[in-house]
Amino acid sequence: MNGARLVAALTGLYVAAEVISNVTAGRLVQVGPLVVPGAIFLYAMTFTLRDAIHAAGGEPAAKTAVWTGFFANLLLALYGLFVLTLPAPPWFEDAPYRAVLGQSARVVAASLSAYLVAQLANTWAFEKIPGALWRKSLGSNLLAIVLDTAIFITLAFAGTGAPLFLLMAGQLAFKLAFSAALIPLVYGVRRRVRPS
Repeated sequence: MNGARLVAALTGLYVAAEVISNVTAGRLVQVGPLVVPGAIFLYAMTFTLRDAIHAAGGEPAAKTAVWTGFFANLLLALYGLFVLTLPAPPWFEDAPYRAVLGQSARVVAASLSAYLVAQLANTWAFEKIPGALWRKSLGSNLLAIVLDTAIFITLAFAGTGAPLFLLMAGQLAFKLAFSAALIPLVYGVRRRVRPS
């Protein structure tokens, strides 16, 4: 697979992971003592996928992936609201679809804002951090994950009585662990594009 095809494949996987994460985020799961969104595992992978795209196609490819993911998520939110405005037949069970597609405007805005700021920061930091590929990936992901978590939790839940610090701590731990575990993916992509 050449570099352009690899970037296209990784971008498709990245955008799919972003959209699936938004659909599954509303389902909370308990992992030991922590309660986290169901999307946490897949969403954590998107930071390293973005790094792999950056390693294969450079900063322009990474920015294109980020903006494509943003507009895919925006389309999901807007189209979901549009579908929910249409009448359903009386025999159709509408409640599950409303639960998934009818997220509050506050949560949608928080999600899109956190995503865009964090992923663009990830792209910027990956480009600026000197040294080994693992350092660039780990450092840029650390910055992005902290920004993503802090922005989303604050915008979505501040003033609701939710335990903001506990929500942030659980998500940070999971996202950082998964991101670090997936760094070999970035090296694998780099080797495919630039064989030694």
